[in-house]
Amino acid sequence: MSIVLLSILSMLSAFMQYVRNDYQPLDNQYAVFKGEHTGAADERGVRTNADLSMVAAFMGEDSIALKTLAFTVHTHKAVRKRPCLDGRYWGSVSAKDYQWESSLWAMSVAYSAYFQWQSLPDSLKTDIYHLLKAECNYELERDIPTGYIGDTKAEENGWEVDVLAATLGLFPDDPLASQWFQRMRAFAINSYSHPSDAQDTTVIDPAYDATRVCDLYKGPNLYPDWTLQNHDFFHTSYQNVVIQELGEAALALRLFQGRRQRWASRALLHNCDKVTENVLNWLTLPDGEQAMPNGNDWSLFLYDQVTSYATMACMQRNADALYFERQCLKRIAQRQQTTDDGSFLLRPDVGARRMGVQAHRLLMTELMHRLWPTEDMSPTRWTDFERRYHGSKLFPCQQIVRTLTSRCFACFSFSKGKKSYTGYLAPIHDDMTDNLVIPYRQYNTGNIIGYYQPTTGKPNARLVGEPTIDIKGDYFIVKATLAENDGSIVRRFTLRSRADGLEYSDNVKMKTVDRLKDYTGLLAISADEFTGRNHQVDFQPGLTRIDNQLTVQSDSRVKAQWTKETIENSIRSRRLAPYVAGKPQTRHHIIYRID
Repeated sequence: MSIVLLSILSMLSAFMQYVRNDYQPLDNQYAVFKGEHTGAADERGVRTNADLSMVAAFMGEDSIALKTLAFTVHTHKAVRKRPCLDGRYWGSVSAKDYQWESSLWAMSVAYSAYFQWQSLPDSLKTDIYHLLKAECNYELERDIPTGYIGDTKAEENGWEVDVLAATLGLFPDDPLASQWFQRMRAFAINSYSHPSDAQDTTVIDPAYDATRVCDLYKGPNLYPDWTLQNHDFFHTSYQNVVIQELGEAALALRLFQGRRQRWASRALLHNCDKVTENVLNWLTLPDGEQAMPNGNDWSLFLYDQVTSYATMACMQRNADALYFERQCLKRIAQRQQTTDDGSFLLRPDVGARRMGVQAHRLLMTELMHRLWPTEDMSPTRWTDFERRYHGSKLFPCQQIVRTLTSRCFACFSFSKGKKSYTGYLAPIHDDMTDNLVIPYRQYNTGNIIGYYQPTTGKPNARLVGEPTIDIKGDYFIVKATLAENDGSIVRRFTLRSRADGLEYSDNVKMKTVDRLKDYTGLLAISADEFTGRNHQVDFQPGLTRIDNQLTVQSDSRVKAQWTKETIENSIRSRRLAPYVAGKPQTRHHIIYRID
């Protein structure tokens, strides 16, 4: 057995302690997993049950898996043998009676059923068929959505692909299978759909029919520069997750049908390579994390892009992805070691649901390596990857610019959706980064820019005019003007990337400096059980050194200060504030230097 498989199985084995502790029997037939809304007919209840039931089934926890699967199946609208604990039923059965995201949960039901199929009673098998058939027939009735400004439909279309593929895999001879197959391909093409697809005459599956990419294209879910937005801003979790979803669809078809597949399609990895090459690789760090210039609205440092890497490594034979997948697995294992019950992280954002999602992704990664082994491949080395993606790149549709050197990764973002203006810096030492700095967004700004804190009210900022973002050789220069605190402050700033970090300067005009606290230049520093609770910090006037890795040099005449420790996206952190101990300044000059 490969090292990858052993690593994942070790993590899942440890995780079963959490699963057993979270398990809640209801009676002799049914059980649920405790969570944010235990046993309810919504994402907080159903997704948790479906994912953890699937993992329990794979790991041989037969009684736990069967009872939680029975509860999830029998509470579906197409089965209705009992209600959820909130008195409702879940799922989609028609264009008039549907539930957002239910197809994603149904896909986990299908996997859970597959792992237990030989021991399931015939009546439950029939109920599972009715559940999956209803979800797929809903897909036949509905429209395929597209959209890219603020709320891409890429991820949602991806999970519709999953339920269609899983159902085709389990029931390949169903009279409706050919219709499900056609719909699966259409949703797949319109997951990472790009404007160029409108002219793409590539025949998708020549052995099946002459349908072309352009024939199925409905509209873009990606911007012209291959980026996307969800929840009103860009972040790499949503940028990469479609690869995972499409990979899990291909996996279901291969796993459930065996080697002699009746149903298979090249549509399932549509544009995954182009999104990887044009976006994700430019934001990938040595430990496999993908930088989040605007922060995140979920737990940080989950490394849950591991399944997207597995998809590219196993199915596309991508050596870069193989390297970063291994790095992610190391980090996930390290973070799991911070807990005493086998869970994957402390203080998860959505409790048991997060545990289910994380275990789900590890399980899918394991299965991909079983079916498409990678022992014949050699992973990329970081130095080779860094050489190819060295220098600066602008994502014009998101107004994000980044620089990668052998010493650091640095970026800055102007997020129109969130009206947020933030930067990020990751030191690189010995071809590795350790999450010393965390993405941080606060009051429209955050890392690098900071803010002026008034005595009453909250800081705010808005962009005045358009920023200028220039790339000079390997480095970027950003210039912009912000109106802050309801227009009482105008800040003109310049940010430059360097081989060893970032250089910031500004000129500020304000009506008054009375009772303002100057948080310009702040930087969020991790102080977490996972990243390291204690740092060696040397405070000098205008100079702060952290762990002999990062120096923050400013024109302040006072020592920088720490803010109070807080928890941001499940990670303990403190903010380093170079100027807050002194009087507010109207000019600032700061160098963030990687030592």
